Amino acid sequence: MDGEAPASPAEADEQKATERRRERRQKLMQVALDWSPVLAKLTTIVMQHLS
Repeated sequence: MDGEAPASPAEADEQKATERRRERRQKLMQVALDWSPVLAKLTTIVMQHLS
């Protein structure tokens, strides 16, 4: 369906919404990957403190 004109305005809106969800999911995954070492270290510190 890539490159084809949408059949209706509603279908175009659906495609735009799908693309926005995909972009948002990619951004969230990138943030999670960027912060995972920090969160892992923080978790280690908290666990050491609690034990």
